[in-house]
Amino acid sequence: MVQEVMASARLEFAALDAVAVTRGPGGFTGVRIGLATARALGLALAIPVIGITSFEAVAAAVPAEERRGRVLAVLLDAKRREVYVQAFDAALLPLAPGTALVPEDLAGALPAGPLLLAGDGAAQAAAALAAAGRATTLSQSSGTADAAWVARVVAERPLPSSGPAPQPIYLRQADVTLPTVGR
Repeated sequence: MVQEVMASARLEFAALDAVAVTRGPGGFTGVRIGLATARALGLALAIPVIGITSFEAVAAAVPAEERRGRVLAVLLDAKRREVYVQAFDAALLPLAPGTALVPEDLAGALPAGPLLLAGDGAAQAAAALAAAGRATTLSQSSGTADAAWVARVVAERPLPSSGPAPQPIYLRQADVTLPTVGR
């Protein structure tokens, strides 16, 4: 698939300066596969791998005029009735670390004032926030951690000369069932 993407962009691997990847939060397997693939490409091409959060990628896609005068709450569907959430100011600076919450707990966890909601969990959270009396608006952005936005965010950062590989972000335990003894 990576070769197909590069071919469609009419680029050779030698043209790459870095590999951009999301570190999560997201599905456990998807985050692990994405990071492993990015690390493999970085090693094979001897270029840095730069990771950003899924929150940053979604936030970057929200136009500045939508963010003006509001706190941006990026909400990602975490399944099991939860959302992953992180709040940003209008300049896209994080206001707190990301966390996993049920929608009913969002009103007390987010900063005061009008909220702009983005992400694939925004609609799920909007009803709970409205029920708690919070003023919200849904963003017109796509709501996903699109690869193009990941690349744009990373392209604005300086290239590291070296450093540790990006580590995954997990905001809750993996949904696994361990085998019982004696099976």
